[in-house]
Amino acid sequence: MAEEIFSNLSRFGLSNYEIKLYRALLIYGPNTPTGAVKLAGVPQPRVYDLFNSLQEKGFVDVITGKKHLYRAVPVDTVMQKEILWIDNYAKELDEYVENNTAIVPVKDPYIWFVKGNSNVEDRIKSMVYSAKYEIIMALSFKSYQYIAGIIQRQLRKGITVGIVLFNDTPESALREIPGGVILKYIDGRPLEIVMVDRTFVLSNLKGGIDNSDYAIYLEEDQLLHALSYYFYYEIWNPAEYLKYPEKTVYYTLTNIWFACDIIDYYLKNGIGLKCELHGVDRNGEINITGDIIKTERVNGKKQSFYIDSGGRLYSVGGKSAIYEDIKLISVVITREISK
Repeated sequence: MAEEIFSNLSRFGLSNYEIKLYRALLIYGPNTPTGAVKLAGVPQPRVYDLFNSLQEKGFVDVITGKKHLYRAVPVDTVMQKEILWIDNYAKELDEYVENNTAIVPVKDPYIWFVKGNSNVEDRIKSMVYSAKYEIIMALSFKSYQYIAGIIQRQLRKGITVGIVLFNDTPESALREIPGGVILKYIDGRPLEIVMVDRTFVLSNLKGGIDNSDYAIYLEEDQLLHALSYYFYYEIWNPAEYLKYPEKTVYYTLTNIWFACDIIDYYLKNGIGLKCELHGVDRNGEINITGDIIKTERVNGKKQSFYIDSGGRLYSVGGKSAIYEDIKLISVVITREISK
């Protein structure tokens, strides 16, 4: 297990010998080149080249004097630098692609297949990491463990997180789910679905032909709509709440049924709600602010809520809404704070 954890540092451009030196300094503390070589088991003639490379990559610091003394830069410091670089690079790449993408004819919607358990886990992690507004998931406990660290980070960024866990999750682990997560539990076999920003969704299919792991991944709006409501009726709605949306001050949301769930909880508990809404009406995109008055929900037909803005009442539905005044793109819901 320890070797596997450290071997992943190769993704950051470290060689096997550099990984061994960094690991030795992390575990045993600052050391001289001679001492570090003995602990790490790397060739003595290469030690200064290896330490110079680790310095350039930001993984070690050095004190110079009669003897060189090296120490490992803390893991969190190194990772934060890498995360910042990845964030900036992703933005630059997105902007370049957006500005240079050729206009092509609209094609039929695609369903992409992701094969291999490690590839599926990496895709889930990537989706969760890229969220801007909202993450809704049903996960096996193993998959939850794989992305648990990112959940804390996304909560700190103000992203709304709703999770359904299954009976493969230990009770002790359920108690340790971080505050801010809206948590539900269902006593059944894990069925994994991950939805992010109502923009992309992944459904993990276990044990297909030849016993491999597969997942379907899609971004097409109508298929997203169908899978979103399948998730709501078959997984989210039957599950029981373990952690309610009670202490968080505001939520960012894109799924209408998820927004209605949160609104219902607060209004039934006598807590007022305000919102900033971005949506589409008959004239195009619209932004309004106001007080949320109520929800109107009819299973299989309608999920909507009402906003009082400047004395006018607006009904808000999902992206496929027919009868409501506004189709939801995104909404920030803010609860009143008790004095």
